[in-house]
Amino acid sequence: MTGTSGTGQRKTNHPEPSRFPELFFGLIGPAGTDLKIVFKILRKALIEVGYRVPKQEIRLSKLIEELLGVDFSSLPHDKRVDDLMNEGTRIREVAGNGGAVALLALAGIDKIRRSEFQDSAERNAYILHSLKHPDEVEALRNIYGRFFFAISAYAPRESRVDSLAAKITKSKHLNSTGARAEAERLIEKDESEAGKSLGQDVKDAFPRADLFVDVTDKEQLERNIKRFVELIFGHPFHTPTRDEFGMYHARSAALRSADLARQVGASIASSECDLIAVGCNDVPKAGGGLYWVGDKPDGRDFHLGRDASNEQREQTLAEILGRFKDHGLLRDKNVDIKQLVSSLLTGKEKNVLKGTQILGLIEFGRSVHAEMAAIIDASRRGVPVKAATLYTTTFPCHLCARHIIAAGIDRVVYIEPYPKSKARDFYSDSIVVDPAKHTVGRIRFEPFVGVAPRQYMEIFDMPSPDSRKDDSGRIVDWPKSDHRPRFRQYGTTHTFMEKQIIREFIPELAKKLGLNSALFHESS
Repeated sequence: MTGTSGTGQRKTNHPEPSRFPELFFGLIGPAGTDLKIVFKILRKALIEVGYRVPKQEIRLSKLIEELLGVDFSSLPHDKRVDDLMNEGTRIREVAGNGGAVALLALAGIDKIRRSEFQDSAERNAYILHSLKHPDEVEALRNIYGRFFFAISAYAPRESRVDSLAAKITKSKHLNSTGARAEAERLIEKDESEAGKSLGQDVKDAFPRADLFVDVTDKEQLERNIKRFVELIFGHPFHTPTRDEFGMYHARSAALRSADLARQVGASIASSECDLIAVGCNDVPKAGGGLYWVGDKPDGRDFHLGRDASNEQREQTLAEILGRFKDHGLLRDKNVDIKQLVSSLLTGKEKNVLKGTQILGLIEFGRSVHAEMAAIIDASRRGVPVKAATLYTTTFPCHLCARHIIAAGIDRVVYIEPYPKSKARDFYSDSIVVDPAKHTVGRIRFEPFVGVAPRQYMEIFDMPSPDSRKDDSGRIVDWPKSDHRPRFRQYGTTHTFMEKQIIREFIPELAKKLGLNSALFHESS
């Protein structure tokens, strides 16, 4: 839009970004994790920078009940949790959309914006409790972009079992043994619901966070959340911790991998986080190291067109089933072994073997694992790794664990869990996983706490050249009175997306579920 000033000069009016765009936070925590304390601390930190936050978080479990027109609050705790898990899975399956439950939250956000914030889309922050599927995280990122932040909360498994068992015992008057067994079952279901691609899947949602926190240390939890909020608002003097620096390099190394299954990265650093070596999972080459793009020849798996591990899995299964057939141990003596193997691995019967040991075989891949690659890289250059810390994007497998132990690594920090790993079972004499307190004589495998590598470049980048000192060279004061997020937003396109989903997706979902969505729409 242009115009003419009083002096006759043409004047250009540029669109101005919102000074105080809305912010959205999604909490992720395995069953038994205390997310209430995360909400309380996060809300306080956001209010301190001048944002409005509803007194209550937007609970996806409550929105499930509202959509279905049910109330599970009077049920025993384990029954309520189980029913909510089942209904959440049913909603995702009926919708054919892993993010379906998170999309219900848009109605809750719209309702709060209209009723509490007078339809204003500035200086508002919303906190969602809690995300249970990786597609939910991605759905919210697609809608809110860089203004959505996922926070994953860690608590040791044993303390989560204790917490959940105590609630079950209180609500049901069970003995502690029965309650613990039920708590274990629910926690396993929450982590990864067997046989259901759209079921509970906190295991895969957890590593997609922008911030990782530990709820077992309240003081550290407060510092980490307050620091993260201040970073979002452009604090110029918060710099990376040692662990954030080490994990960023591990994630950076992972991006080099062309492995057909996943990208894993590792870095090894001294106690002062001096970088010793990095590695990723990929195919080794003659002369040392791994293949780089542009190498000739390039022997990576994607050039061969087939994963050797998958081939070996097929051959192993075919061999076992063939022996069964030869010895009359199969009900159908005329079964085609090749077709049966195909059906079990990739066809309609693939859920039969899901989670079994044979699908967990990792010994036959051609790639060097990231942790091994980092250790070998250091050894090729004659750099000692004894007493160092190894950062890895994924929990080490049992093959890597034995190399980590033998190399003298003192500490391992990881983000993503790896269910196939037998490290804890095989090497309990040498390692301790997720220790509640400091241990001596064993290698500590600890979950990563801090700003996620995916946010490292943007959130630690100095906001502007003048953000740390004024023209005279004096340090600027922070906080400033006009806290503004470091990110800018033009317009409020997210509100239009919300309304479209509320008008179209939710009614269609309700129809597929055989429900009338009018009540949910009115209450939301």
